[in-house]
Amino acid sequence: MDLELWLGLAGVALTGAGLYYARRAVGPASEGESRRSFINERKDMRARYVELSELAADIHLRARCGLERIGDSTLLWEPAMRPPRPVPLRDVTLTWRENPPPADPALLRAARRYLPKETRSGSYERYSSAMGDLARPALYEDNPCFRLVRADWSYPDGPQLSFGMSHYFELIDQNEAVAHELAATTRREPERLPHWRHLPLRNLLTENPLRLETRTVLPSVGTLTLRRTPDGRATFFLLKRGGGKVATVGDTYGPLPGGMIQPASQSPGAYRRDLSLWRVIMREYNEELLGAPEAKGESGTEVDYTRPPYSLLDAALSDGSLRVWCFGMALEPLHLAVCVLTVAVFEAETFDTIFADAVEENEEGQVISGNRSHGRIVGLSFTESEIAALGTRKLSSPAAGLLQLAQQYREMLLAPPGITSS
Repeated sequence: MDLELWLGLAGVALTGAGLYYARRAVGPASEGESRRSFINERKDMRARYVELSELAADIHLRARCGLERIGDSTLLWEPAMRPPRPVPLRDVTLTWRENPPPADPALLRAARRYLPKETRSGSYERYSSAMGDLARPALYEDNPCFRLVRADWSYPDGPQLSFGMSHYFELIDQNEAVAHELAATTRREPERLPHWRHLPLRNLLTENPLRLETRTVLPSVGTLTLRRTPDGRATFFLLKRGGGKVATVGDTYGPLPGGMIQPASQSPGAYRRDLSLWRVIMREYNEELLGAPEAKGESGTEVDYTRPPYSLLDAALSDGSLRVWCFGMALEPLHLAVCVLTVAVFEAETFDTIFADAVEENEEGQVISGNRSHGRIVGLSFTESEIAALGTRKLSSPAAGLLQLAQQYREMLLAPPGITSS
């Protein structure tokens, strides 16, 4: 073999070795940079929540003519997402559906666009996995949740909602991904509407953001709590959601209580037994106002609804000193999350009895309740001026929307027990 051939082979070998070691040197840094970008984009998403929600609302209002804002909030709905007028919560029927349809693979593929590298050679497959490794909040478990597969709000005998079974990380994989996509795309030009080609996941959901047949929709229920005094005045409460505590919409002021529509136990019997908006709301009251641990029944232990505070809440609902109204459901536009909207009106004496030991902080955040009176929480004044003052706070879309609806239906909500106001 002549000298030139030897030199050529040696050059190829050195080049290959150089590429190998360069790849080893650059790979980890590239992996680290990918992960840092993911973390920073999530921080930016939280910081710009209000701005991004406005942008997302504009995108979907332009794309679907039937959608509209609730008041001047960013919460969106359309006639098919609500009854003709608010209905008592007991009139909403929930039914079970076995084997809900699978999620659209195109949605799952599009949701991976902004996932960081898990290894030098591959990215994370699921948003929930990346979030769990790189930006894990204190409350982060893949608990079973009820998946909405059909909603008929105009059914003659009252609204009917059908649910199957899913798990919480299915929500994270889609809802957090679609919000992350918008945050990352607009980071350099925050106020500019991006082109659709830069939003492939959101683009799949603009024509029909719900897509219950092909999208995994795991609704929450948000409840605005009003404490009504005998003179017909009222106060309300909010929850400042801890940024490092909750998985979604951290660092915002949300309705109190609010939570996923899910069973309280992993016992198979609880799946049907807990398919109830009222039971979800009761458990959230126990957790958020009384500081009880989140009901998840990992051992299969089910909640005993015959004991306080559940028995007290049931009794109040029966005797009329508590009324709960359902307004329908709506979309939080940034995450395209679905929230069932309810307002609970307690007579002050009933509220003070049930929540005599109310806490100021819970596992999810801080209870915003104004000044205490005789050691008890009394809430923020339910007046236009007090609500207008909240403009300086970062209200979640559901909280802002519920306050708008409660103001609109103030006369009905604050009528004395037993009196129906139109």
